[in-house]
Amino acid sequence: MITTYLRFPSEEVWKQAAEAVGIRTNNPILVEEESIDPDTGDVIPAVYEDNWSWHYYTHEWAVDEIGTIYNDDGVYDSDTGEVVTPPTPIEGWHVNFKSNKDIDWIGFTVNPESPYRKFAGD
Repeated sequence: MITTYLRFPSEEVWKQAAEAVGIRTNNPILVEEESIDPDTGDVIPAVYEDNWSWHYYTHEWAVDEIGTIYNDDGVYDSDTGEVVTPPTPIEGWHVNFKSNKDIDWIGFTVNPESPYRKFAGD
């Protein structure tokens, strides 16, 4: 299996990409059945609620959703350990993807010199 390091502009873009490849699926739940308005005879459509599922680990892949990564530039009080200056975030939403399946992540792959987090064995 090959590990691919990914960076998306936002969590929302990650969710869309994950949905496109089947990592995230929606199986809506019926909340209210279709009915007929007794006054007008109009059909009132059924109401569904989103029901998202994540498939982080399958026989085809493993996903490690990291999210925001921070630089090592925070300043802390040496006596109390309290944050004096918080670390700055690295741009993007970060995900590690390990698979033998060929998925096209064009525009989202990155090649970090020193990955923030790795899968065991990498």
